[in-house]
Amino acid sequence: MQPEYRKRRDRLKKVIEGLNIDALLVTSLVNVQYLCGFTGSNGFLLISDIHEILFTDSRYIEQGSEETFNEIDVSLSPGFKGLNGVSGFSKIVNLGFESENISHSEFLIISELLTARTKLIPTNGVVEKFRSIKDENEIDFIKNAACLADRAIVHALDLVEPDISESDIAWVIEKFLRENGADDIAFDTIVATGANSSKPHHRAGRTTVKQGDPLIIDMGASVKGYNSDITRTILVESRDEKFDRVYDSVLEAQIAAINAVKEGISGKELDSVARKVIVDRGYGEYFSHGLGHGIGLAVHEMPMVVPSSEILMEDGMIFTIEPGVY
Repeated sequence: MQPEYRKRRDRLKKVIEGLNIDALLVTSLVNVQYLCGFTGSNGFLLISDIHEILFTDSRYIEQGSEETFNEIDVSLSPGFKGLNGVSGFSKIVNLGFESENISHSEFLIISELLTARTKLIPTNGVVEKFRSIKDENEIDFIKNAACLADRAIVHALDLVEPDISESDIAWVIEKFLRENGADDIAFDTIVATGANSSKPHHRAGRTTVKQGDPLIIDMGASVKGYNSDITRTILVESRDEKFDRVYDSVLEAQIAAINAVKEGISGKELDSVARKVIVDRGYGEYFSHGLGHGIGLAVHEMPMVVPSSEILMEDGMIFTIEPGVY
């Protein structure tokens, strides 16, 4: 991945020029990782034509140098005050910042560090747009994460029987992922049975599976920092006509949306394809979330596939298509 990090930073520098800013503060840790490989829990980047600096605290100085292949400067600074020690920082006229990844208090701290001639310029989604188009390595990592998650689901479902608890199923999944090459779980595994299955983000607990109850598992694996997101729904050791009708409606909606995917279609258009199927089947009021979302270093990222999304799908984008009736 080393050459890719350098290419990404070089590409960002070209975009910075077009935005009429002299430098960009990258404060999203996911964006920091994307641009230089750093995976610590505290850090930010200063990127300009002459600056490539990672600022972090004493816990991560050695890690920062290793993960960035010693290609960029790593500076000890637990906060933004380290910017004052950067050569040429006072000469920056327009300093861009990630408006969606900075708090008001952080904005005030940075403002106090600047000279009267320096302006803070908000930017939105600059690096996120880069991240939405995956390269071959990223595609392979996500494929591996998806395949591993699918294997974990199959393994867990083979063990599902009445009286096993939601949290036990979640543990079976996490253990399988860890033992078979995952770096981590992508997010807390959702296991919901019985009445809990109506809650899209139910937290797995001690509720036990009963024969004839629906069971939803929503989980993902993380491989090389890249995530997957898979949901499966079953009826435990039983059949039910109403369940089958709802299940078939959701499956039909998913297949319709998958078949509609093409370059140039918008997120809201894709959402509408699936939503129309579910509405026509009489379950529209129960489809309360968006159709899908991009996935990569973050579980939820661009492109969003929701009713309000104007984003046009492009080659290299990876996103979920997950209609649901709750």
